[in-house]
Amino acid sequence: MKKIRILAVGDVFIDREKPNTAFKYTSSLFENSDVIFGNCEGVYATQWERAPSSGAPLVADPVGIKVLANANFNLMSLANNHAVDGGYNALLSTLSGLEKSGIKVSGAGKNFEDAHKPAVIACGDKRVALLSYTSVFPHGYEARKGVPGLAVLRADTIYTPWEQNEWGPGLSPKVTTIPHEQDHNIFQDDIKKAKEIADVVLVSVHWGDFTQPYVLTDHERRAARMAIDAGADVILGHHHHMIRGIEFYKGKPIFYGLGHFAFDLPNLQKRLLAEGYLIGDNSVEERLLRRRFGEYRIFPREGYPLLPFHPDARFTFIASLDFDNISEQRVLLIPCLIDKDNVPKPFQSLDSMAKKVLQYLKKNCEYEGLSTEISMFYDKDDFVVKFKVKEVVLSRSKL
Repeated sequence: MKKIRILAVGDVFIDREKPNTAFKYTSSLFENSDVIFGNCEGVYATQWERAPSSGAPLVADPVGIKVLANANFNLMSLANNHAVDGGYNALLSTLSGLEKSGIKVSGAGKNFEDAHKPAVIACGDKRVALLSYTSVFPHGYEARKGVPGLAVLRADTIYTPWEQNEWGPGLSPKVTTIPHEQDHNIFQDDIKKAKEIADVVLVSVHWGDFTQPYVLTDHERRAARMAIDAGADVILGHHHHMIRGIEFYKGKPIFYGLGHFAFDLPNLQKRLLAEGYLIGDNSVEERLLRRRFGEYRIFPREGYPLLPFHPDARFTFIASLDFDNISEQRVLLIPCLIDKDNVPKPFQSLDSMAKKVLQYLKKNCEYEGLSTEISMFYDKDDFVVKFKVKEVVLSRSKL
């Protein structure tokens, strides 16, 4: 069979003065792949109405869709916490615009059934399917029988004290989750049905704790394994704003957090003021935000007008998966650094900054005890990142 090459990146949302610059360093990579996946972190619309439960809306000019198509994206998730920010009509026009541009979308639709349909791409005589879900979203964004929205994967949250034998008023609690039984049953059924019609099934989930680095919730780890047990071949996670660890379960890769890729968030100060936030004041609300986020709070960062996140959010990578036979796959990591213009730039060599990206990935894996003893060395023209249970190749930008 023909080898299938799939590239996957994290959050993508184009809202800049020169939109055609967003993928200038990755165009050659994207041209040589069968499937390019990204999480569409917002909506593109000229006419929209703010959803009542949204935070600061992420809505941009539809020219961004053309940029995505020109960059060869052909498979995207719209299951995330910003996809209904502009209301139902903006969501549906974004879906329509992406589809008309040749980008197949999953995780959102005109009703429940539509949101749960897999997006399928033919690669020669084989088929790749994508199912997408979000576990993080404002109330009302979920698709229902006759209502547009998102495919969701919920869990109930339980807060208990860490110390069972003493009082501790005001201390942070221990957090655990219980699966939303109906959502998780549908999740597994969707994957099983997709596996019946496709050779490779990708499952994308918007999940996790974006208030701090490294951590994985019990919901993420449980749902990832549940998806693979149901037939998924690759798990693609996002939402954290920073990359998370990687592991293999039953030989299948789990990318818990792909991080940002080209996620534009311009004019943050203006946006926050419009929402009633005053950065730097000493109100009770401000102190609570500092306590919750610390240095990882989203606020304007000098020199990075489109990326108002902690410097760690500039580390990212492209996940590259080669399926030579459906039962055999090769996983490559292409490390990138997001520059001051918010453009992801793959490394041409294993220089000091590339090593920083890899060390950061290694720290993520170690922090959560993932079975990923990462080491770096040269293997002919490739830089190899070795995992305990699987070999992952960190490739040059020219594949």
